[in-house]
Order: sequence, then C-alpha cells, then structure tokens
Amino acid sequence: MLADALEYPSRGAPTVGVAGIVVAIAVGCRYVVEFVPSIVAVLPGAATALALAVLVGYLSRVLVDEGRAPPRLEVGPSALSGIRSLGIAAVFLAGPVALLLATASSFAEAGAGGSGEIPAAFLVSSTATLFLFLACAYALPAAAAAATKTGSVRAAFDRERVAPALGRLPYVTAWTTGFALLGIGLVPISIAIRSGDIAGLLAALFGAYLVLAGSRVVATGYRRATTAGNTTPIDA
Repeated sequence: MLADALEYPSRGAPTVGVAGIVVAIAVGCRYVVEFVPSIVAVLPGAATALALAVLVGYLSRVLVDEGRAPPRLEVGPSALSGIRSLGIAAVFLAGPVALLLATASSFAEAGAGGSGEIPAAFLVSSTATLFLFLACAYALPAAAAAATKTGSVRAAFDRERVAPALGRLPYVTAWTTGFALLGIGLVPISIAIRSGDIAGLLAALFGAYLVLAGSRVVATGYRRATTAGNTTPIDA
C-alpha cells in the first residue's frame, strides 16, 4: 500500500499541476500578507481561496479514484468538489476548534496563577480537545470520500456510509500513514509560501508529491475497508 502510494504521483502529469496549485496558493498568501489590511488584499485572498478549493477538491477525487495514475486535473469540477469538502471539514472541525478557542481564552484570562504552573483544568481540557480533534480528523477523509463519490454533502453525515470504514484495520493503517505523509508535506509547502525562488518551486513540487502520496494511501485503505467481503475489524 505504501509502495504504491509513493509511486503514484510519478505516474502522471497532474502532479506538476498540483505543484502549480501549491505555488498559486503560496503566491496568493504572500500578497495577502503584504496588502493586509488594505481592501486590495481581497483580490489575492479570493484567488488563494479558489486555488485551495481546487487543491482540496482534487485530493478528494483522489480519495475515490481507483486508477493506477492520478486522475486528470480539471479546475471546475475540482473547485466544486473542494468547496463541498471544505464545508464538510468546517462542520467536522468546528467543535474541536471552538473548544480549543474557549480553552485558550479561559487560560489567558486566568493566567497561570502567578506561579508559572499550568492549571490542571487546562491540561484536562486541552487533552480532551486534542482527542476530539483527532477523532473528527479521523472520520473526515471517509466523510469526504462518501460525499465525493455520491456528489452529495448529506452522504458525509450518513452514518451507514461513513461509520463502517472507521472500524476497519485497513482504514486505521492508511489514515495513520496518510496523516503522517500529509503532515510532512506541509513542511515543503510552508517553504514554498515563504520562498519565491527556485527553492520554493522545488518545495512546492515535493509538497505536491507528498500530499498526493498521502491521499493515495488513505484512498487505498478506504477502498479496502469498504469493499464487500472485507470484514476485518480493528479488534479481530
């Protein structure tokens, strides 16, 4: 599964297109930072949001694609799929983010008691927030895949479509591996955002490679977990 995922980005030209989208996001972010708080920042901000939607939409398509090579990069369909997936992600992660903000706000107001020690209540609530975030992030790819496959946002919140994959070992393994690859991929992407020279372009290409590989791993695990006859639960 991992070997296939690492080879996957090299099997088609769309990887270069994904790198181009990463570069567009990087350039847009730099201009947004440069122009804020001017109203002019709206233009690069809108372009960056569109590029992000295209990237997320394309990765959502990878989650349900069964081809050996990456699917063709189509801006329009990818943008629509990305808007749908971003909306689903916003709903899934709204709870953890709200809890995190509330925890941080209460900690900032209370301070550390003047002793430099971290209150036990903050440790408990921050730990609970972390586990809630991981639980929501764990279910998110399966929900996005269900929505992309059916073309309906409602499918992302259909327990019968999403829940079966979550308890299967292939999905657990794939999510863990894919999450690691996507996390590593954010490093070169951040370099691309900060750098406008050749190093930034190479970083964007490497970041595109990693996010595609990570998405492919999750796609394979999701497909195996939802294939008829696959009844291997986590605790088997």
